Amino acid sequence: MRMVLRLVRQVIWGIILLVVLLSTFGYAVYAANGILDEVEQRNRRDAHNQVQDGTATAITEFRTESAASDTPTPTLTPTATETPSPTNTATNTPPPTETPTPEPSPTPLPTNTPRATAIPTNTPRPSATPVPSATFTPSLTYTPSQSPTPSITPTPTYVIEGTYTPPVLTPVVEIPPRVPLMEDDPEIVNIALLGSDTTQGGGIGRTDVMILVSVNKREGTAAMWHLPRDLFVYIPNHTMDRINLAFAYGARSTYDGTGWDLFKETVLYNFGIELDFYARVNFDDFMTIVEKLGGVNISVDCAITDWRLIDPELDPTLEENWEYYTLPIGRQTLEPYMALWYARSRVTTSDLDRGRRQMDLLRAMWYQAREQNLFSQVTELWPEAVETVDTNMTLSDVLGFVPLAASLDISSIARYSGSVGVHYISMKTPDDGRMVFLPNREALIPLIQNFLTPATSNRLSRQATTIEVVDASHWGIGFDQVAADRLAWEGFTAIRGGRSDGVARDLTVLYDYTGQSKGSVLEDLQRVLRVSPDQVIVQPDPNRTVDFRVEIGRAYNSCVIGGEEENFEQGPPVAEAAENTP
Repeated sequence: MRMVLRLVRQVIWGIILLVVLLSTFGYAVYAANGILDEVEQRNRRDAHNQVQDGTATAITEFRTESAASDTPTPTLTPTATETPSPTNTATNTPPPTETPTPEPSPTPLPTNTPRATAIPTNTPRPSATPVPSATFTPSLTYTPSQSPTPSITPTPTYVIEGTYTPPVLTPVVEIPPRVPLMEDDPEIVNIALLGSDTTQGGGIGRTDVMILVSVNKREGTAAMWHLPRDLFVYIPNHTMDRINLAFAYGARSTYDGTGWDLFKETVLYNFGIELDFYARVNFDDFMTIVEKLGGVNISVDCAITDWRLIDPELDPTLEENWEYYTLPIGRQTLEPYMALWYARSRVTTSDLDRGRRQMDLLRAMWYQAREQNLFSQVTELWPEAVETVDTNMTLSDVLGFVPLAASLDISSIARYSGSVGVHYISMKTPDDGRMVFLPNREALIPLIQNFLTPATSNRLSRQATTIEVVDASHWGIGFDQVAADRLAWEGFTAIRGGRSDGVARDLTVLYDYTGQSKGSVLEDLQRVLRVSPDQVIVQPDPNRTVDFRVEIGRAYNSCVIGGEEENFEQGPPVAEAAENTP
């Protein structure tokens, strides 16, 4: 019996001790929660007082602090399933009219219901409304170190902002400002002649031939400007890139326009030239046009060496079907394949030199069409032409140019190209090492102005000068025609005199029948033909029929890059060159 009483007594004391311990633990939990709530409330009040309206950084800091202080833990913030009594769970149920607050832990803690009304100032204000907790995670917290960069969001440094779509990626060089419109004369018509690097069915491809033609109907003149394919410019709604990609980008379905629309806008933005028309061909189209002309007769003033197919019908994938071929200087007739070869060759020449040859071909094709009286047959030829050439010109547009095309003098066609180091700056892109040309606007804008304006007084004085050109090499390869065509690019009116009856000459000799020491174009002729003062013979003649006579020698060499006068070298070719010339 005594043992039973002792056992009952121990059980009672154990129960009393357990009750005391549980009470103590419960009070500790209650007190701890109260202290933490006070700390939480004080932190929220401090954070709330620091919020500045309209400052994203302050709002973000507030969200970050709230998330850190409201992170639930199993001990201090039991969930609904962990609530120790049904009473606490019921009092914790939010009223139906309340909407979830966007803070990470908006629901009042079960043990802190009475304190929920103690912080009415913590109600979020409209100016500082946090984002919904469903989309907010600490890993996406907006902090100053994660500020947007130009590769994602436009910055005030973009001069295109508000006009064009900002680039998705940061441009490798700064986007330049738009060039002002250079002309708005209705009598000046600007045309883009474009060539793609594809064959039939090969898609849009790159535009590797870009020649702008400006026709002044009032003055009866025309000018051509070759755009290097590697010009690095701003392509609107894209980024800084090679200009030969503009047409292809515009032809994509993602662009709200056509290839022509984007190319036209690119030229307008970077050069201030408003284009009116375009004509675009691929490799096959170009050869078809040359075939219709019966080949193209052209003056080759620069010998060119490159690989070519021994026969255009041979398989180009077999190495044995190719040969390393040199096209010599002289008057040449090029069949379709060789005409394309001449326009595209780049193994031993530069892109600017290719542009010079391409303009040579265009002028030769125009001259040949005029000699064949094709301009009078435009109406009959037009249906076939539009099957070959992609253009926005109508038959009516073309007929408007026929009178000028049929009467234009060859010396009234100017050629512009530009020079590396002057108009174009070579650059390797920092992202992938592409070699490109950056336009040097300080020098390029005056070139564009000359391209768009009528002939200067200097060029007009050249056109008023008559020059007879004869071939004194006795090789019979058309040096008189080659030199006459070269002089025509500079505005001189040259008359072919055929083969000289005198002795064969090694060096070119220039006869001056004007005798004018001032205001003469003699220096211009010397520079173009590379004739030294020792090769000039002054014979004033008041009864002259021409102002100058040029006898082209075997050492003739007027080859230039791009056709710009700053490329001309002073002095004649060395005499030894004639001995080694075949």
